[in-house]
Amino acid sequence: MKDKFEMEFIDITEDDLSNYWKERKILKRGYQLPITFIAGKPVFSGKVDEMKIYLTLKRL
Repeated sequence: MKDKFEMEFIDITEDDLSNYWKERKILKRGYQLPITFIAGKPVFSGKVDEMKIYLTLKRL
């Protein structure tokens, strides 16, 4: 599974967010961190549930 996707971590306090307009829009809505995006869409907010992420990626 690991070879089928690319993962990127964005530190909202350290990184330049100017290229992340979708992500900034979601942040302004007040979602709980961390926010997990899959295929460019926000899918999960808050605690990372590895099993839910695995099942979501498996469906892609």
